[in-house]
Amino acid sequence: MTLEPQSVEIQKDQIIFNDGDDGDCAYIIEKGRVLVFISRDEEEIPLNILGQGEIFGEMSLIDNQKRSASVRALEDVRLAIVTKQQLLERVSTADKVVQLLMRVLLKRLRRKNLAIGHQLSRSEIEIENSGAGDDGTENALEHLKLENQIFQAFQNKEFELYYQPIVNLKTRKIAGCEALLRWKSPEHGLVSPNLFIDVIENSSMVIPIGHWIINQALKDLKFIQEHLRKKKKTEIAEEFMMSINISGRQFTHSDFVHNLEDLREKHDLQTKNIKLEMTERIMMDGAIALETLNSCRAQGYAISIDDFGTGFSSLQYLTQMPISFLKIDRSFVMKVLGDPKSKAVVSAIIHLAHAMDIEIIAEGIESKEEALVLETLGAHLGQGYLFSKPVEFRKFVDLL
Repeated sequence: MTLEPQSVEIQKDQIIFNDGDDGDCAYIIEKGRVLVFISRDEEEIPLNILGQGEIFGEMSLIDNQKRSASVRALEDVRLAIVTKQQLLERVSTADKVVQLLMRVLLKRLRRKNLAIGHQLSRSEIEIENSGAGDDGTENALEHLKLENQIFQAFQNKEFELYYQPIVNLKTRKIAGCEALLRWKSPEHGLVSPNLFIDVIENSSMVIPIGHWIINQALKDLKFIQEHLRKKKKTEIAEEFMMSINISGRQFTHSDFVHNLEDLREKHDLQTKNIKLEMTERIMMDGAIALETLNSCRAQGYAISIDDFGTGFSSLQYLTQMPISFLKIDRSFVMKVLGDPKSKAVVSAIIHLAHAMDIEIIAEGIESKEEALVLETLGAHLGQGYLFSKPVEFRKFVDLL
C-alpha cells in the first residue's frame, strides 16, 4: 500500500505562511492558485502567481533559513504537504554539483526578493555572501575539478589496466584474473582508485572509459591465451577467464551488449572466457538490468556478483539473475579465522551457491590460514595479496 501525501484545504484570501516564519514543510498545489508576495510598509509587492502542479515553500527547507516571502490563496486551494524530511532526503541524494547549483540559485532568489522590496542594505548583502565556503561549495568545486582532471587523464592515456590473479585454492594455479583500472599521473604517480572510480561511475565518462577498459582487457586476454598455448598450456588457455568490472550505468546503456559483442569478435574470443563482474546494486535497475543480464548469459558470458553480502543481498534476485559466480567480500574473509558468526555466514553462502550451481570466489585472502579455511568450507577459487597484488600486464604474464 502506498501512502498519499497529506492534503489541506485553504480558503480564498487565507495566508498560508508569512515572510520570516520558520519553514516546516513545502506545498504542491493540487487545485487553485496562490500569490507569492513580500510586504513593505503595509503594502503587498507581488512576486509570482502559482497554479496547479507547482511547488512553493521549499526554499527555507533546503537552505534552513526563514521564509523569504509570504503566500496567500487567491481562491480556494487544495495543497499536498511535502515534509521537510521528504524533501531533504531527495536533496541529499542529488549530485554535489546539483546541490551547489540549488544553493546558489536560492541565494540569488532571496537577494532578488529583498531587492524588489527596496530594502537590500549593505549588511544584508554581506550576510547573504558570508559563509560561502561552508555550504559545500568547496567540495562541489573540488568534485568538478577532479572530473576535469580524470577526463584529461583519459585523453592523455594515463589510465592502464592492472591484473590480479584468481587462483584455484586446491592447486594454487592461476585460473584467471580480474582487470582493474589504474591511473598513473605524471604529477602524482599512482592515484588511489578510491579517489576516482566512483567519480567515473557516476558521470557520463563511464561509457567511453568503460568501452576502453573492455577493449583493452579483451586484447590482453587474447595475448594471455596465445602466450599459454606457446608454453604448451593449452588446457589452461582454453579455460582461462578474464573478469571485467562493469558499472550499472554502463551495463544498462542501450548499446552495451552490441558493443561488447563487437569487441569480442574483433579480438576473436569466446564468450566462455569472459566474465562480467558487477555489484549487487545492479538489481536496483530492475527489468532493464535483468533483460541485459539474460541477454549476456544467453550469449555465453559468465556473470559475477562482486562484494556479495555487503549491499542489496536479496535471496530473491539469486533466483532471478543468471549468475555464474559470487565473490565473497573481504569483510567476511578477514574474519573467518576469529569470528564464528562470520565463518558461519561464509559457510552458508558457499553451500547456498553450490546448491544453485554458482561458483564461489573468495576475495581479499591475505594468509595461508584464511585460504585453507575457505577451501575447507568449499570455496574453489580465491584472490588476494597472499597470491599477488594487482600488477601491470607484463608482470602478470610473467606470473603465468
